[in-house]
Amino acid sequence: MAALAGTAAAQTPDSLVLRLAAMSAVTGLEDAMAESLLAALPGSTIDRAGNVVWTRGSSDPVRIAICPMDEVGYVVGGVTADGYLTLRRVGATAVGALYDQFLEGQRVTVFGRRGAVAGVVGVRSTHLRRGRRPGPDEAFSLDSAYVDVGATAAAGVAGLGIEVLAPVTRAKRPHRYGPAGQLIAAPAAAARAACAALVSAARRAPAGDGTTVVAFTRRRHYANDGAAFLLIDRGGAAPAANVVLLGGAAPAGAIGSGPQLATDSVGVASGFRAVTAWTLPTRYARTPVETVSLADVAQLEQRLAAFLGGAR
Repeated sequence: MAALAGTAAAQTPDSLVLRLAAMSAVTGLEDAMAESLLAALPGSTIDRAGNVVWTRGSSDPVRIAICPMDEVGYVVGGVTADGYLTLRRVGATAVGALYDQFLEGQRVTVFGRRGAVAGVVGVRSTHLRRGRRPGPDEAFSLDSAYVDVGATAAAGVAGLGIEVLAPVTRAKRPHRYGPAGQLIAAPAAAARAACAALVSAARRAPAGDGTTVVAFTRRRHYANDGAAFLLIDRGGAAPAANVVLLGGAAPAGAIGSGPQLATDSVGVASGFRAVTAWTLPTRYARTPVETVSLADVAQLEQRLAAFLGGAR
């Protein structure tokens, strides 16, 4: 997985969006993303749940901003005798009927023990299948996905450092387009852009009264237990905290309309005095070309910086 290179001070919000959008963090397998965020936000630490947490201050009032690190993705489900990989999806979030179909014929990245390995999902031959049975072919499904990583036998796959449960995601190449290059398209672009905004906001937010907590949490798409652990771990101070939860993709308003109130993720903080959920307006949500506006990201970053600095 790509690392965040360069010094933290040299990274602008736009460059952070592009860097994070190029990374992968399958639910439950977020270690590389966590390490990169740890480097991007000096003073942050890893808590017992594996969340990346940055804290400033130690008194009331308490402000907590949370951004999940993970994405719905895949793991290697098996290796065939002739060197192909089968897949299983990871993440309990509903992603729609077409999510798996977007994989057919596409480049993927398999993260083995020896590093990233390029692969491609096979496409059924229309020539060999033509006329073999009446009616249309069945739609592509995950059960019919076979990944070619260049091996010709199971031993060759092992030699590449690939094992069962190795993370697999689409090969990520964020694309900047639109007027003045203000639009970014990539898988899970909204979630990555929200986390980039939070990193940037934490760096520049003025020190306010009380305690400020910034957290990048794990397993949003499993049971949101990374965020739940963080809030429970805050103990007696948490019920009095103001909490901001950054949601993922949601078609909340038109692109360019600024951060919107979200409807998801709030349940993890039920019982807290003040909970606000923000999300970025998104086009083509949960597709390989999920798109957000850098202008919206800038507005989110400004709103987060004000919140972290104690603005009311």
